[in-house]
Order: sequence, then C-alpha cells, then structure tokens
Amino acid sequence: MKRLVKVLCLTAMIMGVGTVAQAQFRQSIFLNGNIPTGDFASDASNGPTLITAYNSGVPLTYEQVGKDATVGFGLGYRASYRFDIGYGLVAPFANIDFMWNTISGKWSDKYLDAKFSSPTYFNIPLLAGVSYIYDDLPWDDISAYGEFGVGTDLLWITSEGADDFNFAYKATFAFAWMIGAGAYFGEHVSAGLYYYGLGKHTIDYTQGTLDDNMAASAQVTANEAAGMGRQQRSVGSVMLRIGFHF
Repeated sequence: MKRLVKVLCLTAMIMGVGTVAQAQFRQSIFLNGNIPTGDFASDASNGPTLITAYNSGVPLTYEQVGKDATVGFGLGYRASYRFDIGYGLVAPFANIDFMWNTISGKWSDKYLDAKFSSPTYFNIPLLAGVSYIYDDLPWDDISAYGEFGVGTDLLWITSEGADDFNFAYKATFAFAWMIGAGAYFGEHVSAGLYYYGLGKHTIDYTQGTLDDNMAASAQVTANEAAGMGRQQRSVGSVMLRIGFHF
C-alpha cells in the first residue's frame, strides 16, 4: 500500500510539472463598445430644482449626475496563463478596462448653449477571473469561450459648470463583476458579448464657486444639510469586445 501511495504521488508530481510546463503566458488588448444599463442609463429629469432659475435647467448638478449616459467606447488590457486540461483550455486572468461615456445629446446641446462644461463618465474596472476555451469545434481555427471575473470598479466623473458656477465629483469604488462569451478566430483575434455589473456607486460632490448666484448657493447648503448632496447610482454595461492576443 505504501508503495502504491508513493507511485501515485510521484505520478501526480510529474503531471503537475508537465501542466506548468505547458502553461502559456498571453497578453491581450481589447477594443470595447458599451451600452449603459441601470441608473447609469436612466433619463435625467428636465430642469433640476437647484438651478432651474439660474440657467434654464443646466447643469445637471449632483441631483442628476450619474444618469443619462450614452453608448460609449474604451480599451482593455489582460494578462493570462493558459493551461491545457485535455478537453479545452483554462486561462486565469487579470483584466483592466477603461470605459468612456458622455451624456445624451439633449443635455449636451443645453451645455453648449449655456457655454458650460458637461460631465463625462469614466469607469475603470479591475477584475480577476477565469476563461474556459473549447477548441474542438468542427470549424477550423474557431474556438468558443466563456468567462467570468470579479473585482472593483472606479467611477470618475469630470466637473461641470462654468468658472463662477461649478461642481466637482469625488471618484468612488464599488464591487464589480462580469460574465461573457464569444469566439476566437485563429490564435490572435476574438469577439465576445459581455455584461459588466459595475456596482452601486455613492457619488459625493465638492462645491465649486457660486458667487454670482447666492440663492443657488443657499440651496446647495440647505440640500447638503438635509443629506441630499450624496447620491447612489447603479452602474452597468452591455459590452462588445474585440480582442487581439499575443
């Protein structure tokens, strides 16, 4: 029995060494297109109460920020190791994406007319996960894959307004996850459809200058005292990813 245990242990060690030796380090770059979901995609109310009298409902301010995102674009980078498990490949990975979204044209036009800067949304999810690649399909050079990952997302919102009336927003982190599936076309190109759940972000603001509108400044102070200066937004994206692997 002891001899059998020794043989089994030795066999397992040899197989483990062989698996490590077969591991392939890969790097990937992605081009991303995303469609916002959740609060991130909801319509901003027309004419926020804070500044309706100040400038025809512009800017959005903290009352509406984090909404009304349009279709966006971005880039991604991934480092992974591929292991052949006999019936496909398993690839643990670390992944970072950079997503860019603006606000809708309706609001963009109002900002332009008012000569105000508009908020722009940036999401930067950092995820770790695993991908499974099935490479025994009947079509040459085409492999199917599915994957998931978890991690954190940084939501960064640029400031809005003008020199004498503006708001800046604090970047926040939230738990994030993603799931996706697609196909490899040869060794170096892939395409996939994903869902990114980027978490529920708490958005705080830092007040800019409001010297030319004391009524609005007083309203900001009153709203902050009532706890209205902090907003929560659920953020998500349906994403098409084109990958280049090397």
